[in-house]
Amino acid sequence: MTRFAHVYYVPLFPVAAMWITREGFGHSMKLSGRSVLAGYARTWGPLAALAGLMTGGVGGVGIAAASLALTAWSWMWKDVRTPTAQRRSDLNARAFGTRCEPKLLPSDVATALEAELKQRWAVVSDGQSPSDVARFGTDDVHKAAAAYGVLRLSARQLRGAQAAEAERDASRIAEGIRDLQISEGPYRSSAIAGLLAPEQSPKQ
Repeated sequence: MTRFAHVYYVPLFPVAAMWITREGFGHSMKLSGRSVLAGYARTWGPLAALAGLMTGGVGGVGIAAASLALTAWSWMWKDVRTPTAQRRSDLNARAFGTRCEPKLLPSDVATALEAELKQRWAVVSDGQSPSDVARFGTDDVHKAAAAYGVLRLSARQLRGAQAAEAERDASRIAEGIRDLQISEGPYRSSAIAGLLAPEQSPKQ
């Protein structure tokens, strides 16, 4: 959810962003370009469509159609659409205590989460590295979630080929765990719990 400076609820520019974890509560996050675009599209899209229809002509109808299509897209993008995306979302919840993508987490929160995950990994690793879990697999969902989380957060600090390799290994874990029960509930992260706050309006 992106909060905007607004005039009569018509968004002008983004001022803050919040990831909603449950009804009425969420935590801070970095601004997401897609969320900002959706916020504009949901309000300005219908207004642009109305203006296009009032203008008339082929050009006006084209503007109206494009504006309505963009508005419709803005309401659709937030839903997880594929089994792979759903597994990654579930693993985010199990690893981080939130479904928010690591790249959108504030830096201090990501650092605190990484420390938590390294402690969890030390308990369940059995001498393996997170990349070993990606290569050889595991039937332990807690081990898979910890390895996945360490890899995703490590990728934030790495660059180029190393970051891409860490993300590929995380994706292999998400793909390999398809038959395990990973949606039984999120990890209760103290870093995320400390951020939770009531949802604020206006929202887009």
